[in-house]
Amino acid sequence: MKFRIDKKTLHDAVNVVSRAVAAKTSRPVLLNLLMTAHDNTLRFVGTDLEIMMISTQAAEIEEHGHFTIPAKLIQEIVASIPDEDDGRVLFELDNEDTREVSISCGRSRFSLQVQPTDDYPPVPVIDGEEFTSFLISSAVLKQGLKEAGIAVNTEEGNPVQKSVCIDFAAPGMPTLASTDSKRLAVTSLHGVEVPEGLRKTLIVPSRAVTELAKLLDANDSIRLGLYKEQLVICSEHFQLITRLVDGKFPDYNRVLPKESSRSLKIDRKDFIQALKAVAPIARVNSDLVNFDVGPNETRIWAKAAEKGTAEMFISSELSGEPINISFNINFVLDFVNSVSDAQIILDMTTPNYPGLLKTGNPESEYKYVIMPMSY
Repeated sequence: MKFRIDKKTLHDAVNVVSRAVAAKTSRPVLLNLLMTAHDNTLRFVGTDLEIMMISTQAAEIEEHGHFTIPAKLIQEIVASIPDEDDGRVLFELDNEDTREVSISCGRSRFSLQVQPTDDYPPVPVIDGEEFTSFLISSAVLKQGLKEAGIAVNTEEGNPVQKSVCIDFAAPGMPTLASTDSKRLAVTSLHGVEVPEGLRKTLIVPSRAVTELAKLLDANDSIRLGLYKEQLVICSEHFQLITRLVDGKFPDYNRVLPKESSRSLKIDRKDFIQALKAVAPIARVNSDLVNFDVGPNETRIWAKAAEKGTAEMFISSELSGEPINISFNINFVLDFVNSVSDAQIILDMTTPNYPGLLKTGNPESEYKYVIMPMSY
């Protein structure tokens, strides 16, 4: 086995694909990258059995072959190679029995132990396969994931609550949602046409969503599709394949409040400043922040025994009767930090009924339901 590849291309591919490698596992092979040289392309594969990342890069292949190598090791070795004029890295595996690959670039030389590929999980060959897919703007999907992803449960628990629901079956526009049972984030994707064969509800694990967001940063558009009941995300040089969560996402339309008796309009920058000012005290007292809402002013305050009290008064506009209501300050900050609109609207009914946060932009579909807390 013998091939050459551009150092930067190698560096980028190894770094991206290594993100899919298992952090801890009882199967040592899952700590490795699979590298396959064939027909002037070099394929890199990393997986933890939940997600799989594949990169196909152009390379000068002199002899075909494949091996697996510890992902962390090859990452560190490639990163350590100085920039050379040639900029190409040579891999040679002369003796299949010794399982030792030689790597050279300029004046750098390495001999690394590699492992056979027999125990590596099967890799689907998607190129050339026909499956239902469509192209979507990275900016549109990234914004949708940013909004919908803030209510994902980050602790151990129900896999559905640790996922983002991508509802391609929703009437009108595709809808994204997440919930940890204490809050619900819902948004829609404008201007996205979904093929008939993809009009399904997909529950995507948060780990896959994180990697998808990173791919979106590097591409203007990506292709989404379903291949053998797995979600496939394709860019020019990378493929992300993820299992879907087997479960039923709550009916978000039933959770969204249909009406409210009070609506508070508040400047986002003032709101953030006030929340940050009282946060040090709120976090000592179960993250509790209190809103005393009047016709033209809102008192935002927190109190903790043996620590003290913090309060801020900010101008606001209230439609309806005054109200005193409390929320988890981190949940509120998650929402205001995820938007850029100048105005925030908080719809309320009673101190014991969920609040609905949204932006002042009437065209926005972003809605955030948050359960109140007791004083």
